Amino acid sequence: MGALSNIDPTAVAVWASAVVLFALIAVLRAVFKLNFSLLTVLALGLGIALSLVFDGQVDSLNLLGNIYINLITALVAPLIFVSIISSITYVGSLKKLRSIGLRSVGWLLLTNLIAIVMTLGVAIPLHIGSGVKLVDDESTAGFLTSQTAPLDQVILNFFPKNIVGDLSGNRVVPIIITATVLAIAIVSVGRQKDVSVVKRFFEQTKGVIYKAVGYVVELTPYAVVVLGATSTAATTSKADALLALLSILVLGFVLNIIQAFVVNGLLLKFVAHVPPLTFFKAVLPAQTTAFATQSSVATLPLSIRQLGTVGVGADVANFTTPIGTTIGMPGCAGVWPMLSAVFTINALGLGYSPVSYVALAVIGLLSSIGTAGVPGTAIVTATTVFTAVGLPVQLLVPLVPVSNIVGMPSTMANVSAAVTCAAIVSRQTGEFDEGVLDSARAGRHRHRAGVVVSPAGGAVAAPVVPVAAPLGAVGVAASVVASPVAAGVGAAHKPVQPGFAVTPGLSLTLHQSMLRVQADDDADDAPVPVGACGISAHAATAKAA
Repeated sequence: MGALSNIDPTAVAVWASAVVLFALIAVLRAVFKLNFSLLTVLALGLGIALSLVFDGQVDSLNLLGNIYINLITALVAPLIFVSIISSITYVGSLKKLRSIGLRSVGWLLLTNLIAIVMTLGVAIPLHIGSGVKLVDDESTAGFLTSQTAPLDQVILNFFPKNIVGDLSGNRVVPIIITATVLAIAIVSVGRQKDVSVVKRFFEQTKGVIYKAVGYVVELTPYAVVVLGATSTAATTSKADALLALLSILVLGFVLNIIQAFVVNGLLLKFVAHVPPLTFFKAVLPAQTTAFATQSSVATLPLSIRQLGTVGVGADVANFTTPIGTTIGMPGCAGVWPMLSAVFTINALGLGYSPVSYVALAVIGLLSSIGTAGVPGTAIVTATTVFTAVGLPVQLLVPLVPVSNIVGMPSTMANVSAAVTCAAIVSRQTGEFDEGVLDSARAGRHRHRAGVVVSPAGGAVAAPVVPVAAPLGAVGVAASVVASPVAAGVGAAHKPVQPGFAVTPGLSLTLHQSMLRVQADDDADDAPVPVGACGISAHAATAKAA
């Protein structure tokens, strides 16, 4: 009885309830074929409800949440490293690489600039923080200051020092630089020697890693139940202390949601020419996971995976999205630092001129370069801004609980900006697959809709002949049905290459002068990283002749 007496009945009840919710999600997935995006959002709601039912006593579930975060984070470094090398060697053009890189950084910084201007434009007229008494906490302020680094150190940290250490520490920028240099070297050597073995190694390794990512991502709805419960518990436990800071809390939520959906929605519609609703439905699992984990890095594999389902090219998805975990980040490096600064300025009754606010905005933009995509980033970035403009860092201490809560929509805004910028860059560099987007728009992306390859001539009816084809980068054999091209179709037609990636439940048919990968009704509804994980992002797409 001694051992049993140490068992916490509440913890047992919480775990039992969590198991029941897991079973419910499994049934909804297997029996009712519930969409993955909807399932993830539902899981978040179930997690919040679980926390409320047990009055926030769900700490015992932290173990499961941490296991999921560790698993998904462990795949980030190899995912970035191998994907970038594979994508660049596939593209084989340094000019195209420069175009993708410069556009990625430019758009990521622009989204943060928009967030900064929007926050200042709302917070200043509202006089947010006026009349609030902030506690001066020198001891905790010292800890916050110790988490920042001088500008020269920030720049130095961009460059690789030890590739093993960079990989183990998930240091995104050094990993990207190392992978890019190696890929450029492979492309350069390939002009004089045969490097197909090296290219094939990285391509096949990418397939293995994406397969592993797929296994972990399938756990996302179950993990979101746990993460939603623990995040809600942490939020409600601070409710009393947050009443005096309710204004900045609410404004932080509102501004981040506007940034995530309204600002990015406008960019998608008018710059990327992608329907915002279709796009957000596709990336909703990544946004939900970002909200629950407060980590852009931990969400990265899911972000890349979901981008493929709306037609974003593999090379862009694998390059732009990782950069978005450390550059830009409009939620944690735009909205929150500016909101905290205006709040503190008004609380202290300081007279800030328009020029001073412009300087504040510039410093905020610069501080967004090299921001870490992990929980707690917002308060560290705010500390950097406060130090640079001479505001007392100790006055950030009372805002730490608010920062922890606003970190949820802030991270969602960060991830939303990264995937939006990837869509824009993909569109501008000609890497966007309209066939996949059309399938997603029609609501078929959950059935693994594929890529359209347009022949040059007219369609010719032909009987279907079974053939075998590998699953490209994913590496799983699949049975497909391909329509042979009759003699009347002409030599200019683009044939299906032996490695053309398809998935179980798909068929290749020649119809109305288009060779289309179509989904069978009974195909698995799991999201497939089309373009980003195997289906060639470079397949030609065109309208019927």
